[in-house]
Amino acid sequence: MIDLHCHTTASDGVVTPSNVIRQASRKGIAVLAIADHDTVNGLDEAAGAAEKEGICLIPAIELSVAFPKGDFHLLGYGIQYKNENFRNKLAQLRTIREERIFRIIERLKRYGLNLTHEDLQNESQGDAPGKAHVARVLVRKRYASNFNVACKTYLNEGMPGYVPKEKLSLESACELINNAGGLSVLAHPKSLNGENHEEYERIIQMCVSHGLAGIEVYASLHDNQDVRLFLELARRHRLIATGGSDFHGDNGACLGYYGHRRPVPESCSQPLLQKISQNKT
Repeated sequence: MIDLHCHTTASDGVVTPSNVIRQASRKGIAVLAIADHDTVNGLDEAAGAAEKEGICLIPAIELSVAFPKGDFHLLGYGIQYKNENFRNKLAQLRTIREERIFRIIERLKRYGLNLTHEDLQNESQGDAPGKAHVARVLVRKRYASNFNVACKTYLNEGMPGYVPKEKLSLESACELINNAGGLSVLAHPKSLNGENHEEYERIIQMCVSHGLAGIEVYASLHDNQDVRLFLELARRHRLIATGGSDFHGDNGACLGYYGHRRPVPESCSQPLLQKISQNKT
């Protein structure tokens, strides 16, 4: 089994990097990618655990990209995550992320909700807090019954705590990944809310012009028809087809599966690993 899209407590997951590795090992996963949002802070811990468990760990990251509609996320695989310039840019993104969370807290306070910076630091375990951490604090303080209700009631667009996230341009995101020796892969493209096949075709062509290497074909957002569509587009544009659970530890995702009883195809791992190896030479 494989899983090419997992999150940890280094960003908005609830399971530590080493425990994600241990859970993956128990499930028989041989190849795993940890792709936290805008950070690589969990990769050293994950690498140490992966070596002990005999798991092939692919260092990765997930970046948010500015786009007129939907959610545009770009995965970077095989990144040289200790590269100084790369880490400096991520430090800038962390500062922007923290400033956004401070603004969310202040907006919620004006609405009568008592959240503090300490609440968020405790929830994020010292790493940069994000929207997901705010939602979990809202649940813990009983302002919302569950995570989804917290987002819909307080944090999504048009709600009292909404503050838009500052995102990278597609060109900047691809450049950041490429300069770190990584491969850019379009994450769960269904989230782009394309109206039809032709619109997805245009988006992917645009991404290819910036160096896109792959498409996350097997994603929990995708039904079987979506999988067929994105697999066809990957083949047509000679892109790698990847897949992953988008595991966070509390979102219902199961390591190694991209939905209920749908294991991520093992065939996704070898082309990606081969391309990463070629990229290093």
